[in-house]
Amino acid sequence: MTATATSAPVPTIGLSLRLPLLAVAGAVLGFVALQAVALRLAGVFEYPLDDVYIHLAMASGMAGGTYGVNPGEAASAASSILYPVLLMPLAGTEAQRMLPLLWNLGGLCLAAGLWGAILTHARPPRWLGGTLAILGPVTLNMPGVAFLGMEHALHAAASLALLFGLWLFLQDGRIRPWLVAALILAPLFRLEGLALALATAGAIAASGRWTAGTVLMVAIVAPVAAYALGLMALGLPPLPSSVLTKLTISTEALGPVERLLVQAVANLKHPAGVLLLVLLVVTVALAAALAMTRAQTGRSPNAAVRVLLVLALAAAAHLLQGQIGWLHRYEHYIIVTLVAGLLLASAEAPRGLRPVILGLGGAATVAAGAVWLPGLLTRYIWNPRAIHLQQAQMARFAQDFAREPVAVNDLGRVVWQNPDYVLDLWGLASDRARRLRIDGGFPPEWAGTLTRERGVRLAMVYDRWIDRGLGADWQRLATLTMSNPRGVLGGYEVTFYATDPQAAPKLRQNIKDFAPTLPAEARITLFPAP
Repeated sequence: MTATATSAPVPTIGLSLRLPLLAVAGAVLGFVALQAVALRLAGVFEYPLDDVYIHLAMASGMAGGTYGVNPGEAASAASSILYPVLLMPLAGTEAQRMLPLLWNLGGLCLAAGLWGAILTHARPPRWLGGTLAILGPVTLNMPGVAFLGMEHALHAAASLALLFGLWLFLQDGRIRPWLVAALILAPLFRLEGLALALATAGAIAASGRWTAGTVLMVAIVAPVAAYALGLMALGLPPLPSSVLTKLTISTEALGPVERLLVQAVANLKHPAGVLLLVLLVVTVALAAALAMTRAQTGRSPNAAVRVLLVLALAAAAHLLQGQIGWLHRYEHYIIVTLVAGLLLASAEAPRGLRPVILGLGGAATVAAGAVWLPGLLTRYIWNPRAIHLQQAQMARFAQDFAREPVAVNDLGRVVWQNPDYVLDLWGLASDRARRLRIDGGFPPEWAGTLTRERGVRLAMVYDRWIDRGLGADWQRLATLTMSNPRGVLGGYEVTFYATDPQAAPKLRQNIKDFAPTLPAEARITLFPAP
């Protein structure tokens, strides 16, 4: 059986541009508003996540010939295969810092434009289409995800391109070049993209294009496999350290099936996880209803049924194996794509069912806003201020005052453009640290062992993250805190340690010199010398 064209009317060029333009305008306005408020709160431009700087540091390392953040030391600290490559231009300059902003603005415009194009093909009533075009990107948190400066906005755009490209293919049988690009790029932006990309290629094969579908599956898997082999050639595990760290923490000492169940239960503790489950159930139920309706008339399943099943497979995979939460970035792509798929499916629904599906799509759009926007507007909007008052000040101290190797458990801001060695105690940039900390079962003084091995005399850490891993001879020098602590961080208090007692006098003087240079809302509290 091959894909055949349907009788659905093709939108005219004028109509096809109206909703995409409205969607892009609404998304960009939301993005600009977020940046303006964050700038007002922080007093400077800053990203809401320290992780952005991990990717910038990886990009700088790659530009210098090392796949890692420290010259000559291989490390898979980035959560994305492709994103550090996009950040390589301007490496070694302050201007490189603006690249995540530009890439996210581009990803936001592309995702919003695709949302508008999908709405156009869904053919809702004019008032509903305009409302969903303008408000949908905002309630679906597209500006909020782009605000983070990570790869997630680009991943969401690639996911919507997969949905839209598959829909068009099932209408006219054409595999468009941009669909092929999205199939390959989605997993390279985020490994979670493998499920949706492979399911899309499988749907193409199942439509009768077996050769094309198989070739596309190979094209999807090959770059990811090559990346894994490349990591192994560098002496690293085949998955990025960030992925291994999160998987190990949440599913330590469990079998494969138990891991899936534990991850699903953990995801369902979040409102976004519950929303994902509800959308998954609605998607499967709707696919079944449409298939039964067509079977009663002796017709085979149409594009809507196939698209909904593809989305259901990808949603189930994320619920069982993906992450939910931490600034609403991990689950964003799949929830946005599910909502868009529901709206798109209404185009081929029977007349009596079509308003119901449109209503479900609209309700899901509102529900996503209810889940995501309160956290964004009350907590995450403060994150740039928090990063500036904490991570940026740690970076200034390490690079401008101490000027020697340092150990941290929050890596990015400190390591970017740092000429000295940075030991990542949490293990994103140090497989040795990850294995000692987790595989070793958090042995006593594990952080002390690592600093001794590397000759690192300064540590800046969250005490509760390191706990009994602190070295027995570490001297507590000072704490860095902020007034009116707001935002989502690993902790609001960073403790400065001399991991070698002989370095304590020099580091203590460095801190005294540093303290008067802090922003007004950051403060250092010195501890007396023993």
